[in-house]
Amino acid sequence: MANILPLLTELPRSLCLSAKKCAQSIWTLYLFTRDDINTLMIPATVYGTMSAPTEATHHILPRITWIWVNLLDINIANQSLDADEDAMNKPWRPIPSKRISQGTARVLHWFLLPACLVLSYAFQVPMAGLLLHVVNVCYHDLGFSSHWVTKSLCNALAYAAFNGGASKVLCGVLPLPDSILVSKASRDAQILNFLLILTTTHAQDFRDVIGDRATGRLTIPMAYPHASRLSMLVLLPAWSLFLSFFWGAHVLVSTMVCAFATYVGLRFYRSGGTSVEDGIAYRDYNVWLCFVHVLPLVGDSKHASWGVTFYPLHE
Repeated sequence: MANILPLLTELPRSLCLSAKKCAQSIWTLYLFTRDDINTLMIPATVYGTMSAPTEATHHILPRITWIWVNLLDINIANQSLDADEDAMNKPWRPIPSKRISQGTARVLHWFLLPACLVLSYAFQVPMAGLLLHVVNVCYHDLGFSSHWVTKSLCNALAYAAFNGGASKVLCGVLPLPDSILVSKASRDAQILNFLLILTTTHAQDFRDVIGDRATGRLTIPMAYPHASRLSMLVLLPAWSLFLSFFWGAHVLVSTMVCAFATYVGLRFYRSGGTSVEDGIAYRDYNVWLCFVHVLPLVGDSKHASWGVTFYPLHE
């Protein structure tokens, strides 16, 4: 009995320590992705849910899981290579805040990479998963992030892979007529989304100018300080108007989206150039992305019938 009492006393303490370490590990993983929850995960989930075939719109949890796991690996790869930049721009991230070492993060990245590819295969989106990580290697390991042209192209391809994969998670084999019609509308949405991101992705670079300059990275806000801010004021309303027209959105919906786009563009244009102001503007930019992702669903055109609404099987 005397030997059992110390064990019974120590057991709750050991369990508490284990639970605390587990919670700290989960929090560390969350911090790797915290910055992209609002900027990528939520817009990609909205896009994937709205553009998924009717039979797969309810796969929200697998969709979120696929996005987050791949986002986690990409962010770990990014932050383990750009630790110096993060120390200036985002010191709360796990590596600059000393929650995890740079070497451990690199090991975790190479452990997660095959897991992401296996998960993509299991969720029936192997090509989207492969494209994500090929683009990630080009972006970080091959130096494509150092110039705004290749940086924008990689970002647009990554967004397209996230959105395309999210819309096809666990779709399986659809009936042939429905598959053809859904893929036609999805293809249009995917092409437009790629072009939209390609032309507006520099929205994320305004807040990181100090760190980018220190690491020798040339972004659009650095190369064209005034023109880049003016472009946000022009491009966001222009894209809103075009997409509203393309998807046949009601005039009230179109007006609201265009008004919000103008508001976001003005936030960028009139910003004092501080990372806080530009960070808020970038947050609003991602809210705008969610709005334009919904336009096909609320539109009146034939294109707008993809996703959770009924798409006629015969024309």
